[in-house]
Amino acid sequence: MVRKKGIDVSFWNGRLTEKQYRRIKKDDIEFVIARAGGYRGTVTDGMFDNNYRQARAAGLDFGAYYYSTAVTARQARNEARHAVRLCRGKRLQYPIWMDVEDPLTQGRLSKRALTRVIKAFVKEVRRLGHPCGVYASYYWLTEKIGNLSGIDVWVAQYNSHTNYKRPAMWQFADNGSFSGVPGQFDLDWCFKDYTGDPEPEEPPREKERYRGPLSLPLRGYFRRGDRGRKVRELQRFLNWCGRDLTVDGIYGDKTIAAVKWFERRYGLYVDGLFGRDCLRKAKSIRR
Repeated sequence: MVRKKGIDVSFWNGRLTEKQYRRIKKDDIEFVIARAGGYRGTVTDGMFDNNYRQARAAGLDFGAYYYSTAVTARQARNEARHAVRLCRGKRLQYPIWMDVEDPLTQGRLSKRALTRVIKAFVKEVRRLGHPCGVYASYYWLTEKIGNLSGIDVWVAQYNSHTNYKRPAMWQFADNGSFSGVPGQFDLDWCFKDYTGDPEPEEPPREKERYRGPLSLPLRGYFRRGDRGRKVRELQRFLNWCGRDLTVDGIYGDKTIAAVKWFERRYGLYVDGLFGRDCLRKAKSIRR
């Protein structure tokens, strides 16, 4: 099982330097999730760009979270677009997370209404080409939020274990400390492989452009469980690129692994979801 340790940070952790992030990394920290902004687009976290530059320079993987106060699906979609704009130009190895915890806005919604707001945010971020998940406390997830099937969950529960079944991530403490770095930090375990391990690759060889049919589903990207002609087209293309897939029309583990290989090879965002950026690259490359 994947088990990676990380921290989440925001403006309140101050202006961290590359040297401090390197000290943090020495304590077996592998990733950082930083606040990008929030409050319906009225706040941009002043340390987000700095956290990205310094954490990446220190060799840490990076993701973002957005403090949501949306109370309607329309507001959630607007927030999602703002979150993606804040991440523009950054290569994220982890998802954009919707932080759901505000008691004065979302805390007053019914379970059904809040679930609808969450799904609208997640759907919009995914439509814009990023993986997305939801952060909330164990209490909110079990008492105030409905069914989140198909959505990655990052649960906050400060304990020796979490009672939430199969979370993607778990925030297990808020008192982490590191030698030579002031302040305390939220600590997280990640149980889902968002990054994968890079494979050694051969240099590309010259060949004519791929001229077979290749198109996307209506949503704009492929995801696990997709089936049919378009998946077969994609599998044939990946085989042309050098993979060895069975062309069965099923977007499963092996096809997702091949897509991640393609994304890494051509410097694209690695999420295993073959979307618009991948399609543009696919139509232009030579082997």
